[in-house]
Amino acid sequence: MSILPDFRYEKIHTGSAIETKRLQIILEEQGIPSILRDDNESAKLAGYALGSPDQSRLLVDKEHLVKAKHIVAATLEDFKTNALTDDELNSLSQEESQSTPIKTITRNTTEKEKPGVSPGRLIFYVLFLLYSLWRLSPLLKGEELPMLRIIISGALSIFCIYMLISYFSNKK
Repeated sequence: MSILPDFRYEKIHTGSAIETKRLQIILEEQGIPSILRDDNESAKLAGYALGSPDQSRLLVDKEHLVKAKHIVAATLEDFKTNALTDDELNSLSQEESQSTPIKTITRNTTEKEKPGVSPGRLIFYVLFLLYSLWRLSPLLKGEELPMLRIIISGALSIFCIYMLISYFSNKK
C-alpha cells in the first residue's frame, strides 16, 4: 500500500541513494518538485531490513514528467562523460595525502598518572563502611539477620575496604 496517490506521481529513475538525491536536487533547482522514495532506508528506520540499498526511486508529478525526464537523461549522460577514471582517482588521493601532512602529538609520559580519589569520595567510603558494619553488628550479639541483609552489607563493606586499601597503598 502506497501513501502516495498512484495517479499523481510517476517513477522516472531508480538507482543509488546518492545518485537519486543528486538528481532530486537538480530537479528542484529547475523548479520541478520531486519525491525520493527509499524503501531500504524506511525499512531500517522501522526496524527490519528489506530491499537493496541501490534501489532508491525518484518520483515526479505527472505535470512535470516530460521536462523532468529530459533533465534526468541529460544529467545521467553528464555523470557518465565527466566521471573520473580509477587512475585519476588514485592520483588525486596521492596528491591529497602528499599535500596534507599528518601531525602527531606526543606527550611526555614518564610516570603513569592514575586518577586520584577525591576527599569527598574517601569520606563516603569510610562512612559507608561504618554503616555496613553497623548493619552487621547484631550478628556479634548472636541475633539472626536476613540473609539478603548479610550479603548486601558484607559486599558493601568488602568493597569499601578494598577501595580504602587501594587508595592508601597507591598514595606516595
